[in-house]
Amino acid sequence: MNRGLRVTAALCGLAGFLSFSAPAFAQSGPAGPVPTLPAADSWGMDYEGRAIVAVVSFAGEDAATIRRFYQGTIQAVAALEKYNPREVSPGAGAELPTDMPPNRDMVAGARYAITGGVYPGNRAGDYYLQLWLWEMGGSTMIYTDDLVYVNIEVALESLPGLVEWLFSHIREVTLETPPPAAADPLLLLGLRAGISPRWYLGSDKTTLDANALAVEGGVSGSLRITSFLAVQAELLLTGDNKVDWVLPRGADGEYFLAYEQYATLFLTLPVMLKMNFRTGPFRLSPLAGFYVFMPLGQARFHESRPGGTERSYSYATLLLAGFAAGFEAALPYGPGMIVTGLRYAGDFSALIINNDEKTGYKRNMVSFFVGYEFGLF
Repeated sequence: MNRGLRVTAALCGLAGFLSFSAPAFAQSGPAGPVPTLPAADSWGMDYEGRAIVAVVSFAGEDAATIRRFYQGTIQAVAALEKYNPREVSPGAGAELPTDMPPNRDMVAGARYAITGGVYPGNRAGDYYLQLWLWEMGGSTMIYTDDLVYVNIEVALESLPGLVEWLFSHIREVTLETPPPAAADPLLLLGLRAGISPRWYLGSDKTTLDANALAVEGGVSGSLRITSFLAVQAELLLTGDNKVDWVLPRGADGEYFLAYEQYATLFLTLPVMLKMNFRTGPFRLSPLAGFYVFMPLGQARFHESRPGGTERSYSYATLLLAGFAAGFEAALPYGPGMIVTGLRYAGDFSALIINNDEKTGYKRNMVSFFVGYEFGLF
């Protein structure tokens, strides 16, 4: 009974040894270790990132000469450093491929393959070695060339140059899927403020007759249409301070310098189309569109001449429009983005004040602003 148990244990141990040893024996063969097939995205590459090249045994009559050329080819491929040559032999009695691509099963796991043969030349004493380089993904020939020789020693010295010439015809194109373009959130809300130099053109003139520096600020909202296109609307509060310099005559008959000032608060609503481009972390956005504006209250008039009074005038038109275009740049910071920009705006028609002279003017404005915006959705 004990002897039977010992025999059973021995058989189980032998079976376990064979089950662990079988994969190891299956990894070797007449061509050396069989390369493990790489992942799909690195097909035909070894673990060091070199392309695997199957060098199939050469055809010919002189076995000694063929062997020297074969070993020399393997060494020349390895010397290129980008490739990992593997010896492949079809086996005894099998037909050696030369001008046809080798069977894929024969060179499994190889990205490229080399076939070749040694043949007599056209003249007595001449021989030539011809090599073919194949791309095994599509079993297509990359290039073929030959080396004519009389002395094998001289031919072996030229063999590395022939191999390098063959591989120089490989055109490896790496197709990379571009990353999707970064897109803003669906809705951006922000605050902005800045300064606005502006020039005033009289309604009946073609030259500028006054200028001022105004402060403006408000809120903005941007709705994304595509990753490159958005519609932006703003609600801005700004003030005009139009100053006209005059030369009135005093009581003594002399002229003196004085000014007449019209000060008003305005509410402006720009609606613009914005294109978004990205360079690194920056978002660069040219934009253009239209705006409407309306005065808040009346125009406050003040004159600096002696005895001058302060009065208020209404406007003949309460809603006017204009054109705006500019450029914005944004940089991510914290939970949102810092925004800065430069913009030009110009009124379509003159704003008319209901004084005795019916003073009218159009504005040309340049705005510099900074702000901060948050993304939603």
